[in-house]
Amino acid sequence: MDYAEAREVLDRLPRLEVKPGLSRTERLLDALDRPERSFPSIHVAGTNGKGSVVAMLDAVLRAAGLRVGRFTSPELIDFRDRIAIDGAWLPEDEWADGIARMAAAWADSEDPPTQFEAIAALAFDSFARQAVDIAVVEVGLGGRFDATNVVRPIVSVLCNVALDHTAVLGDSIERIAWEKAGIAKAGVPFVLGDLPPEAENVVRAECRTAGAVLVPASDLSVDLVERDWSTARYRIDREGLPAEIELGLLGEYQRENLRLVLRAIELLRDGGIEVPDRAVVEGLRVARWPGRFEVVRRDPNVVLEGAHNAAGAERLATDVEAFVADRSRRHLLLGVLADKDAAGIGRTLSRAFDRATFCASGSPRALPADRLNDVVTGLFAHSAWYHSVVEALDRIVPDLADGETLFVAGSLTVVAEARRWLEEAR
Repeated sequence: MDYAEAREVLDRLPRLEVKPGLSRTERLLDALDRPERSFPSIHVAGTNGKGSVVAMLDAVLRAAGLRVGRFTSPELIDFRDRIAIDGAWLPEDEWADGIARMAAAWADSEDPPTQFEAIAALAFDSFARQAVDIAVVEVGLGGRFDATNVVRPIVSVLCNVALDHTAVLGDSIERIAWEKAGIAKAGVPFVLGDLPPEAENVVRAECRTAGAVLVPASDLSVDLVERDWSTARYRIDREGLPAEIELGLLGEYQRENLRLVLRAIELLRDGGIEVPDRAVVEGLRVARWPGRFEVVRRDPNVVLEGAHNAAGAERLATDVEAFVADRSRRHLLLGVLADKDAAGIGRTLSRAFDRATFCASGSPRALPADRLNDVVTGLFAHSAWYHSVVEALDRIVPDLADGETLFVAGSLTVVAEARRWLEEAR
């Protein structure tokens, strides 16, 4: 089996369907001799921010000299970027070999795994075969019944809780918090981010039930000193940590993510993993995560931000106003998935933008651009829509003037397509 054939095998598995339960993942891992038990993990959940937290921890641990496996979803640049070892995507031949080994496990099954479950199992098998020292694993959806909830973490992290994926996770903050708190494990430190009180109450109760050690990050002081279009500088008031951090992730929301990362590093140190200050400083300086307030072009500026729910839109609006003071020099390109709160995202972003263009990615889950336009009509002083991301960029980017900034936002599929177009247009 080669890589193309492996992709065909994966594409025959359910891709959009969410199946509750861990039984399919467990069967796959049994067939692979339980690879997830051969390495320690850091397990990261949350409505927003978990990818950035994973990227920071991955960079810091590699700077400390550890061999690190990284699992994230969905793909941001290439289908393979979900699985990385020491910062390099898993090679195509290893994807092919791994899928070939696993395919027999579901060949005659009446309940085959989802594509995500198969890729998660492939990641854990690859990490075991490559003898990683530690893996940083992002939850795909929720937590309790997510395919990643088979790992054996030495630290768990919950970034935040907000309304998202309500059709699957539930339509209340409390229910979603319960799902995400399901990654808590007995005796394992559980780092807690800034949560609404109703969510925090649920998480605390679930940690008590599971026997997890709840570790709030709120007592760690992280203050933004300054930032520009390339870096943000933070002051850290904590004995045992560097006094100042330079971070290549620019969104203001990264301050809270940084706080979680530093708290997790303290716990790793307490557990005997050597993470010197120099690794913390260097790792965070070089950490990058595509599509998270990513400045991909300057003068005129183009920024990619996967603000795919109302909470993400709120954060983007704050950053837009901080970076581009002149409202007339801001332009929004927005595309969302059909199961998202398009009206809520639009209302939030209309506070920061007068000009907006709507589009749809090639995802089968994308909300068509004309329907998005109908949903948010009247919110923006000037608006237009195009059927595709490429068509919209073809019209917008050539007309951008120096000093103007285009913010491409919404679903990560829109961000990924925009990123490819911008790279090819260079």
